[in-house]
Amino acid sequence: MGVLRAVLLAFEAVERKVAWLLLRLGRPVRVHPFSGYGTGGWAQLGGRVLVEAPARVGSAAPRTSTARASRLAVLRANLLPFLSVEVPGALVRVTLEGREVLVRADPEGYVQVRFEDVQLPPGRHQATLTPVRPAGPPAFGTVHVPDPAADLAVVSDVDDTIVDSGIAHGLAATLSTMLLREQSTRVPLTGAPELYRAMAQGAPGGVERPFFYLSTSPWNLVGFLQGFLARHRFPEGPLVLTDWGPGADSLLRVSTRTHKLSTLRQLAQALPHSRFVLIGDSGQEDPAIYADFCAEHPGRVVAVYIRRAGAASPASDQRGEQAGRVLAEAGVPYVLAEDTDAMLRHAVEHGLVGPA
Repeated sequence: MGVLRAVLLAFEAVERKVAWLLLRLGRPVRVHPFSGYGTGGWAQLGGRVLVEAPARVGSAAPRTSTARASRLAVLRANLLPFLSVEVPGALVRVTLEGREVLVRADPEGYVQVRFEDVQLPPGRHQATLTPVRPAGPPAFGTVHVPDPAADLAVVSDVDDTIVDSGIAHGLAATLSTMLLREQSTRVPLTGAPELYRAMAQGAPGGVERPFFYLSTSPWNLVGFLQGFLARHRFPEGPLVLTDWGPGADSLLRVSTRTHKLSTLRQLAQALPHSRFVLIGDSGQEDPAIYADFCAEHPGRVVAVYIRRAGAASPASDQRGEQAGRVLAEAGVPYVLAEDTDAMLRHAVEHGLVGPA
């Protein structure tokens, strides 16, 4: 037995025991839905079955200062999504437009369901996910069905593309942003919501273009990210995140390249008549990943927009230059920009959005 497999089995055994103990103590169960999408007679979505965190009860006034108490409250709120306890093997009933299936959660509490032969008109459709064993209240997710008349689909990274995660500024900045900053105070990078709304409404005939948000952030942050997108009026669309923690392929998570390239391939297959606008940043591997996708799928990408994240470095410059050469050979416009204005100007000039 390999080391990874042994660690995974031990980790799963501990999680099962913790979940069993908490359930015996009467803690409730809840499904946290992940939005999905569908087209051409099928639909898919997912979620995660978790033991609910304990409710906070009133207590005596803290002895710490108000400022320190506030910082501790922010830290606790930001840590809470990462302290979740999943329910392995939970049975969940999923209903969509009169169709119903029972699905069993995997060892990490994730459920994935795909409905076949279901005809959904373009728009947003509500799915209901109800824990059956152990029992819990229903939760509601959204299935996005793109309009086949849409000329483009937009796929966007999240961290350092629409919101500053601190990743480009090092580990300390990332941890400070993630743990010590109140999430409701985080704002989008300048101009991002306006650009995305213009792209969403830029199709001929007023057809709404579909959006997909692709990130290596953990599923633990799906609630924050959904709220962030809604609060700042980004176009609605599924979030495709990753599982952080021991799994079949790694001790932490799948690689950025594997996650993003495999998702792009799935979208290309799911939307065979769509062409794509790909938006990312220079802080990780987005330029190279997008260039590889363009090379694999000639004619399917109309533009690649990359926001420069953090200070330029020889490594990021080399990645950007190499991606630029691949994209130039594929005939795909490539914009490496310091801000959203350059992307918007290019989009207007090439008819991807209407004049500002």
